[in-house]
Amino acid sequence: MKAQATVLILMAALATALPAGAVDVHSVQPAVAAVCLKTRTPVQLDGHLDEAAWEQAIAISGFTISGSGEPADNQTSMRVLRDDAALYFGVRCQEARMNSIKADESGRDAPVWHDDCVEVFIDTAHDHEHFLQFAVNSIAARFDSKTGAGTWDAEWEAAASRDETGWSVELRIPFASMGVEPPAQGSVWGLNVCRERLATGTRELHNWANVQGNFLRPWLFGHLYMAGEKFDLTPALASKLYAAMQVPLRLYVRGGYVLIGAQGIQERQEYRRLLAESFAQAGDLVKIREELMRTYVTAPDAPYVEDFQRIDAQFRRLQTAATSPGPLPPLVWAQQSVQIGRLAKEMSDLSWKVKIAMLLREA
Repeated sequence: MKAQATVLILMAALATALPAGAVDVHSVQPAVAAVCLKTRTPVQLDGHLDEAAWEQAIAISGFTISGSGEPADNQTSMRVLRDDAALYFGVRCQEARMNSIKADESGRDAPVWHDDCVEVFIDTAHDHEHFLQFAVNSIAARFDSKTGAGTWDAEWEAAASRDETGWSVELRIPFASMGVEPPAQGSVWGLNVCRERLATGTRELHNWANVQGNFLRPWLFGHLYMAGEKFDLTPALASKLYAAMQVPLRLYVRGGYVLIGAQGIQERQEYRRLLAESFAQAGDLVKIREELMRTYVTAPDAPYVEDFQRIDAQFRRLQTAATSPGPLPPLVWAQQSVQIGRLAKEMSDLSWKVKIAMLLREA
C-alpha cells in the first residue's frame, strides 16, 4: 500500500535497507505464483476485459484480507500477459456497493490510495527488496513509485470501466519504462496485485500474496513465471520452478492451482472440487438445512418460513454450482466460496431463531 505518504515510504525504506537475511522471505507459505503468457493478439486498453487476448490469459482469484488471510467478501480476479514491448494486467473487482465506491482523485500521480483502487507491485530483479508500484482507481487516475519513492515516474497506460456488479482496470506497462529488457521465457519476477476497498466507509486491504499488513513488503510478494505462448506444467518444469524459487508454491493454472514442493508436483486442485469441499467443510450446513426442512414439513405454520425459503434458494444455487460438471471460473469459485461461509452462518442463526420461537409457542 502506498502510504499516506511519509509513514509508509519510511517503512519501505527501512525494509529495503535491511541486510540480506534480516527479513523472513516467504514466511507465508505456500507462496503464490502466476503464469504470464506471451501474446501476439493486441490488447485494446478500454477498461473492458473482453478482448480475445484476455481469453488466452490464465485468470486468478482468491484474494484475501491482508494480515488475516481470510477471503475477501468482494472478490478480485487478475490476468497477466506480455508481448515484445510491454506487460499487461487485467483486473476485475467485484463490488456489492457500486454506489458507494470512492473515486475522488484524478490526474497523474494522484493519491489514488484515498480511493477504491488496484495496486500492482513488480519486482523485476526478483531480489525481494526492490519493487515498482503502479496504482489506478476506478476512473483511471494513476500513481507510480519505485521502492516507495513517489518521485519516480514511468510511461504507462491505464483504462477503467464500471458496471452494476463491479469495476475493471487494464494496465499496459512497457518494459522500457521499467528500465529492463523484455524478460526471457523461463525467467521469474516478483509480483503482487492488491486492492484497497473503501466502499463500506472503512479501508479494506485485499491482496493476492498475503503480505501481512501494508503492501510495501516485497519479501512476501508472489512470483510471476514468464511462459511462452502456451504453458504446460510438466513434472520437470515443476521441479525447475521449485529450484528457481526455493519455496513451496501454489501455482495458478487454468481451472485451479497446483501445489509444488521440493519433489515437484504434490497436488492438483480444481476450482469446482474446491467449491464442493467448501460445502463439506461449512460446519453442519447440510445437517441444519435438513433439520429445518423437517420442521417445516411437520409444522407448515412454523415461523420464519420466508427467511428459510430465501436461504434455501441460495443453498440450492450454490450446491448446483459445486456439483455441476465442467470447469469453474476462478472469480466464481472465490465469490461463491465466500457465500458458502456466509450461508452457513445464516442457516445456523435461523435454526436457533426457529427453535426458540417453537419453544415459546409451546410454553
